Amino acid sequence: SNCGGNNKDVQESTVGYWYDFYKGPKGRLRQGIQYSYFARNLWSGAGGTTNPGGNAEGTDNEVYTSFRYYLP
Repeated sequence: SNCGGNNKDVQESTVGYWYDFYKGPKGRLRQGIQYSYFARNLWSGAGGTTNPGGNAEGTDNEVYTSFRYYLP
C-alpha cells in the first residue's frame, strides 16, 4: 500500500568496521562491513500496516560490504 503519511519518528542506527588484510610497500588491501537499521513511525490514524500501538510503521535492515585496494 502507499504510505505517505506525516512522520512521527525516524531513527537510524549503524555499526561497522574496517580490516586491513595487507598493509605494506605494495599498497593496502582493506575489507569493510556495515549494518544499518532504519525505522519510521507515523502518527496514529494513518493508513497502512499497524502495530499494536495503532501507528503505521516501516523498518529496513541493510548490510553493506566493501573491498578496497589502495595504491602505494
